[in-house]
Amino acid sequence: MKPLNLDNSPCTPTSSNCVIWSGPSIPCINLCTGDTISDVVYKLALELCSVLDTLKVTNYDISCFNLAACAPNNFQELIQFLITRICELENIDPATVVTVTGSTSAKSASVTDYLMTADPLFGGGTVTIVEYVTLIANKIVMIVTDLSVVNASIANLDTRVNTIEATPAPVFTLPSFILSCDIGTIIPVLAAGSTQSIDTVIERFINEEWCPTKAVLGTSTDLTNAVLAQCVAGTDLALAEQYTTPGVVMQVAYPAYIGAPTTISEVIGNLWIALCDLRDRIEFFEKESVVAAGDNVTVSTSVAANVTTYTVNALDSVVVGADDIVVTPSAPVAGVTTYTVSRPKLNFYQEANGLVNVSIDPVPDPSIYHFPVGYNALTYTNTSGVSKTFVVHASYLGTIGLTSLVNTASVQNALDGAIVTTSFAVDTIQYESTGARVLLSGHIFDGATPLDIVDIGSAEQVLTTPGGNPVEYRFVNIDGNRSVAFFKIVTLANGDSVSLKFRTGNTGADAFIAQAQILVTEL
Repeated sequence: MKPLNLDNSPCTPTSSNCVIWSGPSIPCINLCTGDTISDVVYKLALELCSVLDTLKVTNYDISCFNLAACAPNNFQELIQFLITRICELENIDPATVVTVTGSTSAKSASVTDYLMTADPLFGGGTVTIVEYVTLIANKIVMIVTDLSVVNASIANLDTRVNTIEATPAPVFTLPSFILSCDIGTIIPVLAAGSTQSIDTVIERFINEEWCPTKAVLGTSTDLTNAVLAQCVAGTDLALAEQYTTPGVVMQVAYPAYIGAPTTISEVIGNLWIALCDLRDRIEFFEKESVVAAGDNVTVSTSVAANVTTYTVNALDSVVVGADDIVVTPSAPVAGVTTYTVSRPKLNFYQEANGLVNVSIDPVPDPSIYHFPVGYNALTYTNTSGVSKTFVVHASYLGTIGLTSLVNTASVQNALDGAIVTTSFAVDTIQYESTGARVLLSGHIFDGATPLDIVDIGSAEQVLTTPGGNPVEYRFVNIDGNRSVAFFKIVTLANGDSVSLKFRTGNTGADAFIAQAQILVTEL
């Protein structure tokens, strides 16, 4: 139903659900302080309907009076009719025959002896007419009293509703705050440091951050199942530690290991520890010991010339090769097989070819040894896990040259090679070749142009300075091939590298490298 005041300008329509009854509680109609106006009006309307139903004459059976022609039309006439009848009954002769509850009697009776059944609204049961009238009168008094309260309440509510209608509707502002990180993946992103309304942040975060994250991480049940799937308990043996501390368990060998993880972060931490433990176990087998004693397995060893011999029960073959580990079994003798297990020394070789002018290489710095283009494979890195000593052989073929006249004796064009070790990105020169001039040729010069050659013969000459030009010796060509070889013993820690690198002594002169080799052997 459309509110009557919906179009009453300038009033603002307000729902009665928004108005609160602040008057006293009225138990008789079940009205409480704090109920909405909707509830108050509804309860009052129910009571009013009940009153109207009580006052309805047709709800009362007065057929015993045989008043078909003059029956009361309203509740007031009904009450007056009953009062009149009571008065008549009070003034009758004692010998008069009266009707009592549907029967006749010859004895005298007063109005108090006239019995009738009360309506349930008035308590029900059999009462005298005087009692019934009294009940009706009391009910009417209660109704009149309640109506006065209802009228007062309605007037109070009308005042309050008018006040509310005249009050501007409240304006609610959503809270906002400064973001500490970017939110969202769709442009524009809610940037860190910006102030955003909470509804915008919640919508962007749920749709663009939380939902994709949940799709990747899975549900809470998935994460819980993943946590419970850990198969390495804290009381399990630490595999890598069994050679030094037999019987030690994970939680003792690795104090950071959590025996009963409850979060994904704890499980990931445990997984890394277990993985490293297994990796250390494998590396230990490959580098230090490849044969272990066990049930029905006896091991005896002998070492000679870098070869370890293990004797193992033939029924339990546990000797296997791995990486550079070589295992050679012998024929069984009396049920016992002898395994020869050896770990050959490292032998690394690399060759590079290609004519490169190192003087115009991307790093033409006379003070820096580097890899010319195409020669960066001339390097070896020790990944054995332990420090080792190596013999490094290096050789290269280079050509240096000067194709223009140089009127000086300080020419230093050269191509130098060096064995360089690298540890944590820091190069250290272990050995370097020495560049020098080779195949020098030149002429005695006396003249204004380079062609003014005094003599190119072998005979001794007495030279003068005609024309004021000085007599000089000029280099006219330096060219030739150089084949250089050298070696160096170096010790490399795990992760260190050894390389063959090059530089040029004079970046203004051509210096070509054609071929180079590096050979690294374990000492």
